[in-house]
Amino acid sequence: MTMRKRVGSILFTVAAAGAIASLSIGPALASTSLTVKVSGGGSYSAKAGMTVLSDNGVNVTCKSSKAAGKIASGKHHGAAPLKVGTTKTLSFSSCTSAGGTPAFTYHKLPYSVMANGKTVSGETAAIIKGTDVGVTLKGIGCSFTVTGNASGYYSNTKHTLYITPRVPKKLHPVQKAQLTISNESGNCLGAVTNGQHPTFTGTYKVNRKIKITSS
Repeated sequence: MTMRKRVGSILFTVAAAGAIASLSIGPALASTSLTVKVSGGGSYSAKAGMTVLSDNGVNVTCKSSKAAGKIASGKHHGAAPLKVGTTKTLSFSSCTSAGGTPAFTYHKLPYSVMANGKTVSGETAAIIKGTDVGVTLKGIGCSFTVTGNASGYYSNTKHTLYITPRVPKKLHPVQKAQLTISNESGNCLGAVTNGQHPTFTGTYKVNRKIKITSS
């Protein structure tokens, strides 16, 4: 091989390696920046009717739930999901399950309320980040912890936060939110085990006319 061909071959190899590296690294470095404007903010309380925590056929159903925290008015800018407020207190009442009456313990409050996409038709994808709730099913002596991030979306017209794994596709959530079971102990009948990903649904009506616009 001549010197010219050898140099050309080396340059081609280096260029190809660089192209492959850029393809593999590029998506990891990519991020979506959001500018979120909040009006009507302040300390809030929110109430929900029926909520359901579901895992592998085991449902914990509560007739009502309450939450409170603060979402401040103003302008926020940064990578999505972008924090716009907090949930400082959370409670559930009149709860039932096949494993007996559930009891809850709340750890690591406050949880973060985050915008997780751009506003479409007055609705914005959201994440409740840092959830850490202990659940005990007294009837069967089963306990476990639910940690992670809960997905949902907020409606400006209804002043309501919908916590649901089924966020409307039109909202294009930037980050996938997921809850995880850990610290399982006692007699959980093999239905609730560590590493599973339960779902949580609840519709929380907020007492303030908070408006969130994310772009």
